[in-house]
Amino acid sequence: MNVKGAKMISAHAIRTTPWPAIAVSTLALMWCTGCPQMAITTAATTAASALVDDRSLEQQGSDLDMKAHIEQQLLADAPTVASRVNVDVYRGRVMLTGVVSKRSQRRTALAIARNVAGDNEIYDDIMVARGGGLANAAGDFAINKDLGVKLLANEGIASQSFQHRVVDGTAYIMGQAKSESQVETARQVALQTPGVQQVVTHIMVQP
Repeated sequence: MNVKGAKMISAHAIRTTPWPAIAVSTLALMWCTGCPQMAITTAATTAASALVDDRSLEQQGSDLDMKAHIEQQLLADAPTVASRVNVDVYRGRVMLTGVVSKRSQRRTALAIARNVAGDNEIYDDIMVARGGGLANAAGDFAINKDLGVKLLANEGIASQSFQHRVVDGTAYIMGQAKSESQVETARQVALQTPGVQQVVTHIMVQP
């Protein structure tokens, strides 16, 4: 998919939210206890990413609005699925990750996301496995936090924007980089993070 000359490196008109609302939403999610898995954001990188994010504040607000809308619809229509699915949005592109116990649950999550996102691109990275993956949620969160710190600390990619999740040993990274070498750097950082066994990238390259 071409986006004004940009190209995608991939493994396989929402209303604007003002900046203060973004900050409040971020803090609320970071302090949320007992929230469904999808509501646990990348706590280690959320505040810092706002400073290095290549998106405008308007775009960040639009993405957060879409993310919130999808999460709200999941909670309303399929609360069991909502507790097992993560939603991330970058420049209108939606990444769904997590582990569900039935293929029908995966289809439900995708259908709800598509209903909200319309024609925007959706990356369906939801896995289907017995048990739904809840046992690994705490470990995945810790690994994802570590990955976020390492991505921000790397001099070659710290100025770039990334959304990332770790699910059952697989790191999913979505965002934007200035070159393919930065995409590879992000991959290597993820692979060198303890607990990460493989990496899936949905990164737009735009010099």
